[in-house]
Amino acid sequence: MPPPGHYAKQEVQHARNPWATFRRLLGLLAGRRRDVALLLPPLLLATVGGLAWPRVLGLVLDRVAERPVPYRAIALLLLLGLALRALGLWAQVLNGRATTRLSVDSVKGLRATLFSRVLPLPAAEFDRTRHGEFMSRLANDTSMAGDALGQGILQFFSSCFTLVGTLGYMLWISPALTLVACATLPLTFLAGRFLVSFSRRLYRARQKAIGEINAFAEETISGQHTVQAFGREAAACATFDELSDRVRALAFRAEAVGGAMGPLMNAIGNLSFLLVAAAGGSMAIRGAATVGTVVSFLLYARQFGRPVNELAGQFGQIQSAIAGAERVFATIDIPPEADEGRGAPRPDAAGAVRFEGVRFGYAPETPVLHDFTLDVPAGAKVALVGETGSGKTTVISLLARFYDPQAGRVLLDGEDVRSLSKAALRRSLAIVLQDVHLFSGTVAENIAFGRPDATREEIEAAARLADADDFIRRLPQGYDTPVSQTDTALSQGQCQLLSIARAALADPKVLVLDEATSSVDSRTERRIQAAMRRLLRGRTSIVVAHRLSTVRDADKIVVLDRGRIVGEGTHEELLRSNEPYRRLCGV
Repeated sequence: MPPPGHYAKQEVQHARNPWATFRRLLGLLAGRRRDVALLLPPLLLATVGGLAWPRVLGLVLDRVAERPVPYRAIALLLLLGLALRALGLWAQVLNGRATTRLSVDSVKGLRATLFSRVLPLPAAEFDRTRHGEFMSRLANDTSMAGDALGQGILQFFSSCFTLVGTLGYMLWISPALTLVACATLPLTFLAGRFLVSFSRRLYRARQKAIGEINAFAEETISGQHTVQAFGREAAACATFDELSDRVRALAFRAEAVGGAMGPLMNAIGNLSFLLVAAAGGSMAIRGAATVGTVVSFLLYARQFGRPVNELAGQFGQIQSAIAGAERVFATIDIPPEADEGRGAPRPDAAGAVRFEGVRFGYAPETPVLHDFTLDVPAGAKVALVGETGSGKTTVISLLARFYDPQAGRVLLDGEDVRSLSKAALRRSLAIVLQDVHLFSGTVAENIAFGRPDATREEIEAAARLADADDFIRRLPQGYDTPVSQTDTALSQGQCQLLSIARAALADPKVLVLDEATSSVDSRTERRIQAAMRRLLRGRTSIVVAHRLSTVRDADKIVVLDRGRIVGEGTHEELLRSNEPYRRLCGV
């Protein structure tokens, strides 16, 4: 577990191009033009309904001042104003429902796009990024960006419509008073620009901190047994508290700065209202304008400030959306796993594997394999042994093209695996790992994970080959028993047998066993070994093992030390002549 403060000390990157992110966020609506178009009529009706009412009140006041009082005209004006107001409110309800639908659809689309881009990411990206970070972007950042897209940005357009309409009415009523009302706009612009520049980095830092605390929580909870075994509960809580304090501090600062936008715009709006009231009152006294005209204009001046305040209220949400969207788009923009291969293994391919002068390092300047050359004949069983860090698992990763070598070639039946498409190559391989991953679903669905079109008869045949049929039939619902990665009803050995059945159903040309029996007891190991012998019959197999008892019958055992082959031969040959192998055997 990292020491307390490890995550909090990570550098926070600032927004690189928020306006480009904002435009890209708007671009998500490009595929929903019909939904956006359906928003426009109720949006315009709501705007017209809201704009008509102040003018109606001004006309009513002017009619009241007439003698005799035209009650009929006043009643008609009031009815017209109320009808327009009711129409505007009804349009707002329709617009709210349509906006909500667009919002949830946007979240769904953005999350689906992100998920589809995460799966094909290069293995190196998963090595660099904690899984909790991806989870945070899928859960938090997409929701924030999508909600703001549906609610915040569309509210932004509504406010803009109101601003333009209100300004048009104001110019129609009195250009002179309009100039007075607009006198505070430069102050509004300068204050808004200052707050935007100051708060932008706070919102982005807050989103990054949320991702860090989610990542820490995910890895700590998934490693709960290890935390308890080493008595690290207090340290974990201390780290979590420190991360929580950082999130709280950043959230407080971001919301405080973002929340200051509304009161500041209100203060500037009140100043504008006072200036308009003074100028309008002077005009009414001089007879340059009627009382109704001045009242209408004051209402419009107040309404002119309302969209500005609404935009200020949406400021924090849009800033958060941009911060979240930056992280989402940054993940979407990571190039997917490169695959220049276009071919497929020959139908008659036997599964011969050759590593030819391979050099590879996860960091290029620190090689893990040095001039690695190895032949695995078709149908042979070759075991890789060596101390931890000798490069055994790296060999498997290169064969499956999770990584490509920096020098040399990996050949399958004489073809460079880089000339084969990764999908076709991996269909020729099956890998049984030490840590079996079960997906939420039934036992049968987990066995058929690599071949979802397999029949029940084929699934059961694979289970019998793996010696798993008996215990599966004893489960409450047999092959239809639900299981998951957190299922505790199955033992480690039973899970391993399911993974062997999964590999058997895939019917690969090359089978890779990576420490497949290192976590089970001796009795279960013998059972798994018997199942593997049946599975390996007639197939090329590469076995990585720490327990040398599992590879004594291998056609060839390859001893690795610091990325180099230091011995090859059978168990008996190596035991007689190879000192590194003798050390591994404890001799």
